[in-house]
Amino acid sequence: MIAGFAAGRVPVDRGKVETVLARALRTAFGWQQFEGNALVGPAEKPGSDSPGASVVYGWIDNAADIANDLGLSPETGPGQLYTAALNRWGRAVDARLIGSYCAITALAGGRLRLVRSPWTAPPLHFVANAQHRMASSVLRVLFDAGHPREVDADHLIDQLLQDHHDCEPRGWYCGIGRVPLGCVVELGDKGVKLEKYYDPCSPAPVRFARDEDYLAAARELVDRAAAVALAQAKRPGIMLSGGLDSPIVAEAVVRQMPAGQVLPSFTFGPHPDWQESTGAHHFGEERAFVRAFAACHRRIEPHFPSSEGQDFDYRLRDLLACTDTPTANVANVGIFHGVWEAARQRGCDTMLTADFGNFSFSTEAPWYSAEYLLRGRWSALAKALRGEPTDARPLSRKFAALSLLPLLPRHLRDPVRTLLAGSPADWVELASLVSKEERLRHGRRRAELPLQAGGARPRSRREWLRRIWASADSGEDLNHGFERLYGLRYRDVSAWRPLIEFCHGLPTNQFVRGDEHRRLARRLGAGIIPEAQRLNPRMGLHHPDWHLRLSRRRDELARYAERIADHPLLGTVIDTDRLRRLLADWPAEPPSDPREAMPRMMGLTRAVTAAMFVGYAEGRNDL
Repeated sequence: MIAGFAAGRVPVDRGKVETVLARALRTAFGWQQFEGNALVGPAEKPGSDSPGASVVYGWIDNAADIANDLGLSPETGPGQLYTAALNRWGRAVDARLIGSYCAITALAGGRLRLVRSPWTAPPLHFVANAQHRMASSVLRVLFDAGHPREVDADHLIDQLLQDHHDCEPRGWYCGIGRVPLGCVVELGDKGVKLEKYYDPCSPAPVRFARDEDYLAAARELVDRAAAVALAQAKRPGIMLSGGLDSPIVAEAVVRQMPAGQVLPSFTFGPHPDWQESTGAHHFGEERAFVRAFAACHRRIEPHFPSSEGQDFDYRLRDLLACTDTPTANVANVGIFHGVWEAARQRGCDTMLTADFGNFSFSTEAPWYSAEYLLRGRWSALAKALRGEPTDARPLSRKFAALSLLPLLPRHLRDPVRTLLAGSPADWVELASLVSKEERLRHGRRRAELPLQAGGARPRSRREWLRRIWASADSGEDLNHGFERLYGLRYRDVSAWRPLIEFCHGLPTNQFVRGDEHRRLARRLGAGIIPEAQRLNPRMGLHHPDWHLRLSRRRDELARYAERIADHPLLGTVIDTDRLRRLLADWPAEPPSDPREAMPRMMGLTRAVTAAMFVGYAEGRNDL
């Protein structure tokens, strides 16, 4: 982790703050595998605009190339390397650096320069006031240095409503900001200055003469991403699913590892009492696929930790103590603890994932349905709509919902959706129990922002890129929390920037052609993944056993709902009447209608998770 401090206009006991900062850095981790770095600035003479010292947390993957360009030793430390690069290239420096990092640089005049890399980076929180300017990758440092702990209610509501703050330097607590991905934030006497140095929505087009060339280039980049990730890992493990993304990455990682070294894989599964339903468009049991895949790759060592007892709130208090923030989008992550614990017991030092695969080489390209319509590609559109893997509606209904609906103005979408489906099945509303009053206030407060799509498909690739860019900047504290809790580093192999930018520049027909969806991933998996898995059209579910788990805790959750209703903030944010009704009118079997399932499966659990966060932040034991 890293932290930095600079004095402001109002005199403070600088020595005291530095002591608190250093102590916080030493105690921020309960184990010593991460190096903590503190920076107190400025380091330059008054009047100088050149940067002083820098501290960096994360990875600069092309550090050797940057050192060579600067005439420095390959062993140059990341802080010194970053400072030299900033001196040489100025504002263009972070476009040249490839990796997953955040950095703090001391500037003249008591200023701090903060930056996070594009697409993936550790978190970086900051405080800027008349007394001081502070920044840290761990929020606890800012609290220990004296900043009050007060939850920002509007931010909590935004996250419950899936309103990702695209390049907005706002955080979970009042008076504490966060550096967005691909942005530089400067803290100075004149306040907070933000500069967006990376444009995610203008990828360079990628065009080859032959179809095979796209596949070869994609495979090469996946291999390079695996090699880059392994450069920082001595004993890696990987989260392995029964889908497409992580098996493709796992196979690439094994080929880049030293001969004879095995790759432990970790797969969670549903509660042992859960039964898979037949004929569904989704599947919840992935372990059979993983076993078959591992049998084809003997250097992959599969592990299947038990998920019994790991409900949506499992070890949530421990995670909150590591991050001081709720989980990404206030989501349910209890099931992930088992695989992290198993990786630690196996002796791994890094947890590899392919979490970003759905937004890179394995994307469904959901913009195709509007793009093909607007470009008059009627035959291609009809074939693709017929092949939609989880949508059994007639072609006419799919055409209206997936091609026409996204192109309508926002104020017309709900009436049309009601006409098509009988009610406006807004995914955001179904997955949230935010009260009607707060939803209306949110609509007024955030009316001008373009990202609130109400579950509708994107109308263009550019809109899709804008959405996933905002979504990508929502889970960094969660990943950091798992790192701190279990003593492993986290690395998403599929989130390597060159791979992402390549995939985002590909023609749409590399992802959807005829009735084949996720085409690039399925082609990458040929000869690697067993055919039953590679061609499986169903989507995996992380929480298929939600009904079984919540049914057994229904009375407990009903009592908790009453405590939520009594809380002065939560009682207004959460629709507690609806929460009570959902628990009182509990279905005997998991409902197939998403309008019945989603509020219970996600809305209920996210409301409780949000309440636990608020209770933790306020130091309450009753929540």
